[in-house]
Amino acid sequence: MKTDYFTKKEKILQFLRLYGLYNLLIDCRLIRKDLQSSDLFRRVTCQKLIKYYGGLFGQRADVKTGNLGFGLIHYALINSIRPKRILCIGSKLGFVPAVCALACRDQNFGHVDFVDAGLSKQDPKSWGGIGFWKKIDPQEHFKILKLEKWISTHITTSKEFARKTKHSYQYIYIDGDHTYEGVKSDYKFFWPRLEKNGVMSLHDIGLKGTFQGEKYGVWKLWQEVKEKDRISFIFGEDSVGFIQKIK
Repeated sequence: MKTDYFTKKEKILQFLRLYGLYNLLIDCRLIRKDLQSSDLFRRVTCQKLIKYYGGLFGQRADVKTGNLGFGLIHYALINSIRPKRILCIGSKLGFVPAVCALACRDQNFGHVDFVDAGLSKQDPKSWGGIGFWKKIDPQEHFKILKLEKWISTHITTSKEFARKTKHSYQYIYIDGDHTYEGVKSDYKFFWPRLEKNGVMSLHDIGLKGTFQGEKYGVWKLWQEVKEKDRISFIFGEDSVGFIQKIK
């Protein structure tokens, strides 16, 4: 029996298509293949994202199954918001920037500015960085999934990037300096650049303790944020938070 012209199954499929999750869930084998109408996002693509762009570092991804973990949330939000400009600050091998660029590619709209200082692990503020972005050609790296058209890499500090660019953004992801002072600085630089109804995401909002002698501080900033329109995903050491700017 249909309800409001659609069955429950049809309503669910409509919702998944609307938010860009339908093909992802097929590829991750969370939807049966007999429901598949197209194959725009193959499971092997998910596995490449995880393997080549470091999806196993704090993102709850699984390379064996192709489950993108937190990457699924970023992909869905970008498909929903349809941001013209996206900013990603910090990434060891480029996982979230690549997911964001893939969302832009799949909807043929939007562009990612990816900012990373390219610090090596000897630098106390590298936060897991291995100097990767200074060792390779970022455009060639993102060509693995034909994402180079949808992303621009800036090998510089977030402070210097904020000084040089005047862009505003509709989606911002922060995963750089994890000290309280560092992440608060990024927040102060770029929250004013986030447009109304845009979304800001902070990685590692649940981590406490120290790393290379420096204290984690994203959790402290997250507690200070007064915006009520936010959501947290905390699973042990893996965590990410989202805030919508409604004013």
